[in-house]
Amino acid sequence: LEGPARMLGLVGPSGAGKSSFLRAGLIAAKSTAWSCVVCTPGSSPIRSLANAFVDEFAGDADAMRQLMDFEKPDSAVEMVGRWSDRHDHALLIVDQFDELFTQNSPDEQLRVADLLNRLVLEADVHVLLSMRDDFLIHCHQYEAFAPLQDGMTLIGPPVGGPLRRALVQPANKCGYRFEDDELVDEMLDEVEGERGALPLLAFAAARLWEKRDRETGLLTRQAYHDIGGVGGALARHAEETIDRIGSNRVPIVRELFRNLVTPEGTRPVREWDELLSVFAETQQHDAEEILRQLIDARLLTSYEIHDEDREPTRHVEIIHESLLANWPRLVRWQTQDVDAAQLRDHLRQAARTWDEQG
Repeated sequence: LEGPARMLGLVGPSGAGKSSFLRAGLIAAKSTAWSCVVCTPGSSPIRSLANAFVDEFAGDADAMRQLMDFEKPDSAVEMVGRWSDRHDHALLIVDQFDELFTQNSPDEQLRVADLLNRLVLEADVHVLLSMRDDFLIHCHQYEAFAPLQDGMTLIGPPVGGPLRRALVQPANKCGYRFEDDELVDEMLDEVEGERGALPLLAFAAARLWEKRDRETGLLTRQAYHDIGGVGGALARHAEETIDRIGSNRVPIVRELFRNLVTPEGTRPVREWDELLSVFAETQQHDAEEILRQLIDARLLTSYEIHDEDREPTRHVEIIHESLLANWPRLVRWQTQDVDAAQLRDHLRQAARTWDEQG
């Protein structure tokens, strides 16, 4: 970040730990000379960017009103410039940047590209874009993203010693250890070569932690077999959740997931009400109940986004992309639904344009 490049890219495969690298690594280790703001694009990237600056201008009523005009590029550049002027160095991180391409029209993509370029040139801000490697090519079509080619950091999933430490050390810090080294080796062998090795291992470790032996302070081999190993932990947990929901409600589960996966196989963020709106009125109650069950089971995650000019909105997304590739039922649903997924995506973008144009 201290070099001449001011628009940088952090690029790696799904599950490499890009968000963890940013939040637990880069941001945690930054000096006090740096101020940092983080956002994700979602389906309203300019509004998401404005929301990310709300805390930076807390208590400033005039600034809060101006944040409502963030859709105007000149106003956005001015506001970000005011933030930058307060600090020695300013860094804007846009995590999960691939959402710009999976959830927004080409016109919106161009608008965001131009704005980010202006923030670098006119607001004296460093911009770091974190994205999946298979979406890097989408940046090539926009001149504003040309600097990424010279300011890029490639990040792969941790392997070998670093991956072993990521598995073993958190338990050690809590006074627990694995029953034997062979169990650790077995878990690492199961994810060797996997693009999503880190989240798969993390999920299995979390399930193993739930079954820890509190008397001996051990994470046991028996518990590991009970959860189905690394490869089976996530899929087994998903299937156990489906069993609890009931086979007669599987069509509702499928419809929820159908609207939480893009044609490109990524995880869009959907508003709670929008997600439920695809169901007939007679199904709404059951659909909302099942949605809450999927969130409680940690297959989906939900959170509120607060906006100054509207009521807080609740959003939903799949917990992690590793679920898309490692739950056989969901993989089968995606394969069977390719054409319909593309049609739904086109309809969703057309509907958004229709609303925006009145």
